Amino acid sequence: MTSPPSENSPHLNVEQLAERWQTTKAAIYIARHRGKAPAAFKRGGNVLFPIAEVERYEAAQMAGDRLSHRGTTAEHRPPEAQRPRHRRKPAAA
Repeated sequence: MTSPPSENSPHLNVEQLAERWQTTKAAIYIARHRGKAPAAFKRGGNVLFPIAEVERYEAAQMAGDRLSHRGTTAEHRPPEAQRPRHRRKPAAA
């Protein structure tokens, strides 16, 4: 069995990635299974995520998050305030 990566390793194991993302190890395994996690590989019994891949994945997630870029482009700015609707006059009886 191989030992987990050290602090100086260019890889993160599942536990380290879960700590970085403030989630559980199970959530990391599920995300990986669904293809919604950074590229990884297995070494022995460990799943290792290259830090470069994790950072690239995080950057892509930030770029696709509309709330992170609110107000930076016309596309992401809130719509202009709409004019108030006119009230209908009550029908005369």
